[in-house]
Amino acid sequence: MAALPVLTKKDLRSYVPDGFIAEKYKCKEGFASGEIEMESTSGTAEERVSVVWNQKWWDRSELAAAKLNAVLNNIFSRPHREAVLATPACSGNLCHVGESPMRERTIGNLLFLNQTPDPTAWDNKNIRRMVEELESFQPDIIEADPAYLSILSKACLSAGYTLCQPKCIVLTYEFPSQIHYRQIHRAFPGIPVVSSYGSTETGHVFTQCEAGSFHQNTATCYVDIQPLKTKFGNPDLGRILVSTLDNPWFVLLRYDVGDIALLNTGKECSCGRADGLIVPGVEGRTRDITFDTKGRIVTLKQLDDALEPATALLNYHLAQADAQHYSMSYEADPATQLNSADILPDILHRLYGSDAIIEIARDSALVPEQSGKFRLAHTAWPLQAEEFF
Repeated sequence: MAALPVLTKKDLRSYVPDGFIAEKYKCKEGFASGEIEMESTSGTAEERVSVVWNQKWWDRSELAAAKLNAVLNNIFSRPHREAVLATPACSGNLCHVGESPMRERTIGNLLFLNQTPDPTAWDNKNIRRMVEELESFQPDIIEADPAYLSILSKACLSAGYTLCQPKCIVLTYEFPSQIHYRQIHRAFPGIPVVSSYGSTETGHVFTQCEAGSFHQNTATCYVDIQPLKTKFGNPDLGRILVSTLDNPWFVLLRYDVGDIALLNTGKECSCGRADGLIVPGVEGRTRDITFDTKGRIVTLKQLDDALEPATALLNYHLAQADAQHYSMSYEADPATQLNSADILPDILHRLYGSDAIIEIARDSALVPEQSGKFRLAHTAWPLQAEEFF
């Protein structure tokens, strides 16, 4: 596998749809029969790509991934309902924006809750509607973008609304921050929260088990992790490269999904599952890495973990201007007595270096990108992943 070149989004843009279909399969016939269709991934304009979408393969991938968590496996073993809370840009194609009635946003066993591109614009009417629809639909699973569910959770806690309690919450779509977990656990006390990692291009790749580890979905993908060069930091970090299995309509070999993982150091997982690659966690997007003043990579998870003591934070965004200058905008809970601005400089200096020059400013509301996703960190200059791994 290591002898193969790494596939990127640039390759997909150049060769989709014909370039990744198995030799015996014909693109024209697949589209005509309805076996496949074209889909666009969500994300920023520079990250968005078109893929050949095979719904049957996706369903197989999802079902196999659910077996890697005891709670999900139990739910998926019988008919169940899922409520989806994320950007209305479903797979990059705008849908359910405006005032669509609940029946038009219910597709099979799925209810799509959100109708607003920017969740920070939700008013009380939107919050109450989603609360009432959840109560009516009674989902077994709430599948959510963690930032969106965090915002809904906080709004309901503030307004005194009681949220329907599902059997499980699955976090996907973007990086789950400690900030998100705090709000979600407050609104859904005792409900299992599982992180699911994958992409439109590669299906369901890792599922978090009940012990907290991330297990590779060996039924529909192969994963290898290309380590970080030692001069940039911890070589136990690496970028995730995924090869798809059992999908003749979209064959990817060593596709760079654009995320970083922490390699398993050889420890067995206490859940007992041993098949495939097991990693402690996903560290965030490659495009969201920053650097300390010595040039070593700081992943989004490392930044987020460092900020855990600032429990008043509701949202943040860190921007790195150059090798020494950083600025952070943040939102904080006005009800708490903790002044985040007092502790943030020490946290960031320990992470980035005592010689870091840091500006911190409180903001009333941080909004998502055009894609509907929130970005927590970035550098002012473009990053080329090939340089680091």
